[in-house]
Formats: sequence, C-alpha cells, structure tokens
Amino acid sequence: NVLANEPAVVSRGQQIVEVKPQGVSKGLVAERILSIMVSNGKPPDFVMCIGDDRSDEDMFESILSTVSAPTLPAAPEIFACTVGQKPSRAKYYLDDSADVVRLLHGLASASNPKPRHTAQFQVSFDNAF
Repeated sequence: NVLANEPAVVSRGQQIVEVKPQGVSKGLVAERILSIMVSNGKPPDFVMCIGDDRSDEDMFESILSTVSAPTLPAAPEIFACTVGQKPSRAKYYLDDSADVVRLLHGLASASNPKPRHTAQFQVSFDNAF
C-alpha cells in the first residue's frame, strides 16, 4: 500500500477513485480560490460548479455559503449544477456529460471576443438541455 503512511484519504465514487490529503475537500478548494480572487481585487462575476458525485455536494454547499459571506464586495450569481436528476444542493441539473460539454462550448463561444465589424449574435441554451 503506497499511501499507508501518508495523511491521505482514498474514496470511491462513480467510476472514480479519489485520493486527496486529509482535511481537504472540493468545498475548501473552491473557498480558497474565491478568497484568492477577492484578495487580488478580482472577485468573480459568477461561479459555476458542475459535479456528479456525493463529494461535489460539499463544493455546492461551500460555494453557496461563501458567496453570501460579507467578505465579497457583491454576491456573484451561482450556477451549481449536478449531472443527472437527483437530490442535491445544486439548484440546476444537466442530464449527462454531453449536456455539460454543450454548455461549456456555448459559454466559450459567447465569451470569445468578436471583431468590431461583425454582427453580434444572441446565444440561447433553450434547446440545449
């Protein structure tokens, strides 16, 4: 056992094995990222978290509590999405990983800078889900 003497936690999830240092969770990492962004004077406009596992619930909960904390100058919009319909702290869900990819492609294309001489197009996700 390679990790027998290391302060690590090994967990099994949906088709994954997760190995992480003791005391670290996705929620703590998300909180730390937000804290660093605020400290650098660049608070997020929005926060998107997507997950399909029980361990993602800690992240959803942490994000929801962190953004309502008084340390943020303005509460960003939160998009917590679970993959698959199931009980979750996430407000939104996507049916499957293909929906996740479509969403990310849509966000990326909407975020790409457009040359000034081209027309602007409205992006809609109405039929994507």
